[in-house]
Amino acid sequence: MQTFSSREVQTRFGAVMDIAKRDAVAITQYGRPVVVMMNVDDAHEAMRARAGRRLADFLGKLPLNPAAEALTDQDINAIVHGHR
Repeated sequence: MQTFSSREVQTRFGAVMDIAKRDAVAITQYGRPVVVMMNVDDAHEAMRARAGRRLADFLGKLPLNPAAEALTDQDINAIVHGHR
């Protein structure tokens, strides 16, 4: 990942954007990385991955329900299709 200062991005926006289309670019402010510029497909993939991690974290914190643990795939399919 290439890194550019915010001042460089202001003066070379088109060139930095061209680089970001191919690979993520870190943008620094006062010497610290604060923003990443990337192409839209990579951003969507990153957001989906983050949402998946957050969901897994949330589900991992829920207490186990013995009745739910006993459900078979057939039971789950019947419940899902019954609510459509």
